[in-house]
Amino acid sequence: MSFSIEGKKCACCNAYLFPDDDVVFCPECGAPHHRSCYNHLGHCALEADHGTENQYKPEETVEKKAENKENDENNSFKSTHSSVMIKCPNCSNQYPVSEKKCPNCGEENRIPFGSKVMTFDFLGGVPEDFDIGEGVTAGEAKEFVLSNTHRFIPKFARMRDGSKASFNLLAFFFPGAWMLSRKMYKLGTFISALTIALNALVLPFYSAMRDVVPTEVSENYSSLALFVSENMQLFNKAVFFSAMVSGLLYLVLMFVVGIFGDYFYKKHVISSVVDIKENSEDREFDTRKRGGASLLLFILGVFATRYLPAIIASLAGL
Repeated sequence: MSFSIEGKKCACCNAYLFPDDDVVFCPECGAPHHRSCYNHLGHCALEADHGTENQYKPEETVEKKAENKENDENNSFKSTHSSVMIKCPNCSNQYPVSEKKCPNCGEENRIPFGSKVMTFDFLGGVPEDFDIGEGVTAGEAKEFVLSNTHRFIPKFARMRDGSKASFNLLAFFFPGAWMLSRKMYKLGTFISALTIALNALVLPFYSAMRDVVPTEVSENYSSLALFVSENMQLFNKAVFFSAMVSGLLYLVLMFVVGIFGDYFYKKHVISSVVDIKENSEDREFDTRKRGGASLLLFILGVFATRYLPAIIASLAGL
């Protein structure tokens, strides 16, 4: 029975008890009372509940509560993450994170079990052995994708049921650059070249605008649009038509890559992983080399598609 008064109230007057109070406890149920309250009643204030299911039960001490809470949290973590696996840096053997040492070589597990970092699911809830297509598992795809796996892997899993549409905001705004950053070199180069060509078709129209549009009008987008619509005779029809068509085609391209970019990437991941599994002599090295994302390629792709046409036109005197 606990005789701590910390955080407890008198069973009679319901006032909080303090260390310097004269306190007595019911000899039968342990309920705390001010001595004066107990003497005034002549018995326990909760006497009517003695021997019933409502009888007063001494609460746990603060220390005991904290200890029990910590144990509950640890047990919950162990139950939730009992299947989390890590790779031994010495022998590459995979084993449960709860183990203190690698069961294969004895290398010490340097990841503190119970740390918050271990609660992050890099597979986005997809089982590691889930087949996303052609025998490639979610775990193998994760090793290839490397960055942002918690986004891509669940999408790959859903696409296995036939769905191809998704939406990738980065792919929408930077179609070619995003594909190059994900090392889809052939498709990324094609999309980038198409983007450059479409942007180049707009340049003659911009050049004509500089020649005929007043400066004060060009500084305001709504005024510029109104001026162009009212003065179509000032522009070469072929130049204007090519600019309109290229703009619409580029918008279509943005939507196609934005909506189906993840599907294209899934096909790239699967074909690359299958090729590495069948032909590579160093699977880990080739996976790292061919997978992941490249910030440098993304920057180069943005520069090429956004600024290269204008640079070429400037050098050509357009």
